[in-house]
Amino acid sequence: MGATYDDKEVHETAELHTHGNYWTTIVLKEQDDGSWLATQGGVAVQGIAPTAAEAAAEYCRKISETGDE
Repeated sequence: MGATYDDKEVHETAELHTHGNYWTTIVLKEQDDGSWLATQGGVAVQGIAPTAAEAAAEYCRKISETGDE
């Protein structure tokens, strides 16, 4: 499903509680091809998937595997 807005730069965010007593934000961006990209400022890891939820899950899986936080 493509974006329903004229502005393809619409960002949605999902908050993820990592460990300890702090929160971080994962930025979810719908790509031109309809896939979703999950990123976080200052972190080289990315998650790409057909849905925002899957992209966020992919991002978290990669973070878990690499230990990058």
